[in-house]
Amino acid sequence: MNLTLPHGYKQLANLCIAFLLLNVAVIWFFDIEISRLIRVITTFILFLYFIYRKGYWQKFVFTAFVLFLLRDLLIVQYEIEFYKTAAFLLTLLAYLSLTWITLPKIKLSKSTPVIIIFVLSLIALNVFNVYYLSDVIKISLDNNFQFALFFVQGAILILLSFVAFMYNERFEGKTPLVYLYLVLCFILSDLSGLAAYFFKADAAYFPERVFYIIGLVLLVNFTLNKNAQKEQNIKDTEKQCLL
Repeated sequence: MNLTLPHGYKQLANLCIAFLLLNVAVIWFFDIEISRLIRVITTFILFLYFIYRKGYWQKFVFTAFVLFLLRDLLIVQYEIEFYKTAAFLLTLLAYLSLTWITLPKIKLSKSTPVIIIFVLSLIALNVFNVYYLSDVIKISLDNNFQFALFFVQGAILILLSFVAFMYNERFEGKTPLVYLYLVLCFILSDLSGLAAYFFKADAAYFPERVFYIIGLVLLVNFTLNKNAQKEQNIKDTEKQCLL
């Protein structure tokens, strides 16, 4: 059994480890401005690797990557009202782009108890945010438009989660599983960032950055898998147990 990673995946794994170590060290030893700059550099290099591995043909993945990169640039000056508002909008568009990668392949004709529980859990989490976190969050925002965008972002994350879960439920192989994992990483990064920035839990900056980098790496991994499927003319195979 060959346990050696293919060349592209090995390069990506090495980049992931290097960026995780670098970002954790910078968060630990330097102030938030330096940390934000390193975040931009990390995203930019992963974007270049994504282009190098011919990921540009995946137009919605490409769009999401560009939006994340622009958002990270704005986050460097996040305390400026215009930049914060623009960062919210770019994040929403990035998550919508990720959603549209697999949304056309989703069938919603039938449901299972597991899916129902999953969706209800996400709705409950969003309700918790609305009723118990909104007062604290609103203090750190500049206007009501940003406040509305915050909840729209939560709704889009719920949709993205549902789409990722359904895609993994419908199709076989590692590509749907990678997609589900990358979505979960972005969600966990978003929640950690919420705790770090709005609730002043500085320790949460570590999981926020770790999950974000892993999410970007998995996004490139997803593209590598899709490229391999394209080269071999392989289409997504539906699971036999699908209801």
